[in-house]
Amino acid sequence: MLPLEIPAPESRIAPALYLELREWLLANDPDAARMVEWSAHRRSPPDSPEKMAAEIIWIVLCAGRSAQAARTIEQKVWTAIREGRPVVEAFGFRGKAAAIERAWAERANDFEALQAVLALNDPARLVEWCGALPWIGDDTKFQLAKNFGQDVCKSDIWLCRLSGLPDKPRRPAAVRFEASMNLCRLLSKASGDSIATIDSVLWLACNKGVLQVDVKAGPVRFSPGTITRAEIIPESSV
Repeated sequence: MLPLEIPAPESRIAPALYLELREWLLANDPDAARMVEWSAHRRSPPDSPEKMAAEIIWIVLCAGRSAQAARTIEQKVWTAIREGRPVVEAFGFRGKAAAIERAWAERANDFEALQAVLALNDPARLVEWCGALPWIGDDTKFQLAKNFGQDVCKSDIWLCRLSGLPDKPRRPAAVRFEASMNLCRLLSKASGDSIATIDSVLWLACNKGVLQVDVKAGPVRFSPGTITRAEIIPESSV
């Protein structure tokens, strides 16, 4: 049996480091201001079936690939949807293509079901609902719930490493989520940022290569420098 101890979050990222990282990103990466604005003020339950479906499709596309790559595929997928062509013609991953087509075709029914879940005012039920959708997994269900307005983090590979959990052996989903939330809660309390904003800033820093941690969840390093990775959030979307 693997030990399930979760490292103390203060041993991983000190609040002072988070604040320094946040300030640097806001000064040097256009995505940072857009992501902070979105995570702090623009996350909310979707107000139409189309917006709900778009969020689901985005999460399906992001799973297992960089956000930059997902943006490129997203354009092709939406072109196929608008033209009434099979999504698989634009995105050859057949399982995900089918999930995307289903999200669009069933958007009215899903939106009605989502309203019933939201009316319960129970975050756990919302996460459960998100996780029941095709190709929404143990980690991405939290991302979708976050996009729908819940103040939670996505315990993805980066946040797990930052929280002190190595890639292998892979911990159970509940342990990964608890460790990630512990770190985000610490930094949220110290900074005043929401958990969703903490999650977004840490993820962006890892994506852009300025916050580094290895697969064994070794020491976390802040390495400010020239950002070479492409922007993620189009300016027109903010």
